[in-house]
Amino acid sequence: MRLRRPSMLLLSTLLPASLALAACGGSDSDQAKGLDAVTISGSVGEAPKLDWKSVMTAEKPVTKVVTEGDGATLKKGDVVRVEFTLADGWTHKVPFDSYAADSLSTLVKVGTEKEPQTLTDLLSLGFADQIKAGQKVGSRLAVTVGSDVAFGGYLGSQAAGLLAGLDIGNEDGLLFVADIVGVAGPEGTEEAAPAWAPKIVEDAGLPASLDFADAPKPSGDLEVATLTKGTGPAVTKGQTILVSYLGQIPGAEKPFDASYADGRGLEAVVGGKDASVVKGWSQALVGLPVGSRVMIQIPPKLGYGDQAQGEDIPANSTLYFVVDILDAADTPPKPEPAPEATPTDGAAPTEGATTPAPEPSTDASTEE
Repeated sequence: MRLRRPSMLLLSTLLPASLALAACGGSDSDQAKGLDAVTISGSVGEAPKLDWKSVMTAEKPVTKVVTEGDGATLKKGDVVRVEFTLADGWTHKVPFDSYAADSLSTLVKVGTEKEPQTLTDLLSLGFADQIKAGQKVGSRLAVTVGSDVAFGGYLGSQAAGLLAGLDIGNEDGLLFVADIVGVAGPEGTEEAAPAWAPKIVEDAGLPASLDFADAPKPSGDLEVATLTKGTGPAVTKGQTILVSYLGQIPGAEKPFDASYADGRGLEAVVGGKDASVVKGWSQALVGLPVGSRVMIQIPPKLGYGDQAQGEDIPANSTLYFVVDILDAADTPPKPEPAPEATPTDGAAPTEGATTPAPEPSTDASTEE
């Protein structure tokens, strides 16, 4: 990964890795299995309304199509964008709702296993394998599953602490309501590419590489071309965005990184002091509407400068990216740092001692 990915699964700053999931339970008299415990209402594209009747139990996943969509029929290998709500059948709380202002939707590649990279990815393990070929865009699915089944492969990892922090026990029945809102990709009005932009080479309808044969030499400036103008809200400074992307440098035979083919979505903060990407991304993407596809030419001073990035990106490289902006959400504030311990024995620093200053950040995302 050449862009800095937020380390959502590196949980040492959130919860201790040793924190185990607490087992929840209840008496048999007030429990019901699966969807017998709840009524789901509301329209696809909006957060569902849940009317609980009792504690819900669940083991192996059981799926019901709540609403049959009328969009395209899914094929194996399609990458779809999914909005989802996760509810705990024991507490009846909603630990995660992608419709919330500070949450993102997720990408699912139909018929393949998902390797979680972010919190959203981790939670979507509960339903991702229930989105299958033959279903239709616009459908709403309800999936009930035990937490030990949904996250069993991760309960011994740091992810267990995150789940416990969401008040999810290791014997809880979970309800996922998942809306297949569309095939991942740009949504809007196509616009002509400018002369400086290399040609996008596609494979199975997805960007696979860039062809620089007819493109001029890099201008040395930040260049941004809107190839599809989205119809969603504009990305604002400091938001977290969900994107598909491809990155390549002139003269390279192939991209140095790409997410289209394997259905990976990158979650990145753009703009502001907490930006997690190079300056060129922040300056190019803030202000653009969700649904857009853009081509970006990033000069070295707004990329990695004179720092090589492995063997694929030499020092002083101009970076070219194709980026699809799929979703945007407000970025939750970082937790306040713990106060530093103060001496209790009245000791003062020895003469000549200094307090180490923090090292300056080398993150190229800091805005000028």
